Amino acid sequence: MKEKKLTPKQERFAQEVAKGTNLKESAMNAGYSHKNARRAGSFLANHEASVVERIRELQSRGANRATLTLAKHLNNLEKIRDAAFSNKAFGAAVTAEINRGKAAGLYIDRKEVLVNKVQTMSKEDIIRRIQEIHQESGGSLPIIDGEAQVMVGDRLLAEDSS
Repeated sequence: MKEKKLTPKQERFAQEVAKGTNLKESAMNAGYSHKNARRAGSFLANHEASVVERIRELQSRGANRATLTLAKHLNNLEKIRDAAFSNKAFGAAVTAEINRGKAAGLYIDRKEVLVNKVQTMSKEDIIRRIQEIHQESGGSLPIIDGEAQVMVGDRLLAEDSS
């Protein structure tokens, strides 16, 4: 059985769908009437075998290009590392190798910021910081005046002084 050749509209429709455009918009972009675009898109994508096959082919090409990107990237970094090593540029070689590891997911970059962490602050520092936040907010946040009890977790920060 000979495969049916796509019309220019069908080809454009398949390309639009493969790019990720929805069926109705793909049909309109391909030249199908706005009035019948939803029906035409659904029919072409589900019942017209040659169009369905063409969409699969185009999507497969895109997927193959995407999967080759990481492999090419790792290969290029390997070449850079080898060239740097042969030129006795050991720092550059190490950097290229570390970047290969990062690209392959072998390294996890973790950072922890310890700015104003309650666990590392004294009671006075916490109260002072709360008062600063109160002032910065223009007085819209409640303030601790030393008479209230303030609990952070299970720690008592300020006791009633009355």
